[in-house]
Amino acid sequence: MENIYANDFNISPPQNETSLDVNRFLKEFEFAVKSSQLQNEVDMIHRIQVIQNVANQLRRAEEAAEDQPPRWFQNWLTDENAFPSRMETKFDRMETRFDRMETRFDRMETRFNGMETRFNGMDMRNRKTENIQLRSMGFPINIVPFLNGTQPDDDLPEIRSVEDIDGLTRDQCARYLDGYGIRFNFDESIKMKERLRDVVGLISVYDLSHHFSGFN
Repeated sequence: MENIYANDFNISPPQNETSLDVNRFLKEFEFAVKSSQLQNEVDMIHRIQVIQNVANQLRRAEEAAEDQPPRWFQNWLTDENAFPSRMETKFDRMETRFDRMETRFDRMETRFNGMETRFNGMDMRNRKTENIQLRSMGFPINIVPFLNGTQPDDDLPEIRSVEDIDGLTRDQCARYLDGYGIRFNFDESIKMKERLRDVVGLISVYDLSHHFSGFN
């Protein structure tokens, strides 16, 4: 019976063939076995963690290698003679392209400005045509925008009839003619008012028969 008590935990076998002594051995043996299993499990977990750390380090090294630029590009960057000259050449080419683009944009802007001037001139002529029709029916005219597309300044009296033109000062009349792009002689009086009358569409029989007075 003594062989069944042999163990690797240095637990002494029962000294007496009594149930009390055998139970004492059994409890110590069970405790030793469980402690051994727990230690083995701890050792196994530790080994797993060590192996996992090695795998993580290898993975990070592989990812770092994948993120590196191609070898030819690294060599090109480290070439002290080639890199500055090539970069300078590229910058020169880019600068040339930007200059060309800027020239094109300037040309486009000039064209757009020309188109805008034409459209504004068309708008002014269309408004003049509308005013001619209004005057043919005896109605006051609408405000005619300046050649640049803006409305006359707020401090200028509105022009809706020849009487309104006749009440303008020389400076006010000159500002209107400048806004409509009409050439005039500042020393004139009646002629300035007649030019303004014609450009806004006040050319009905009644309007043309009106005799303008000179500036005060």
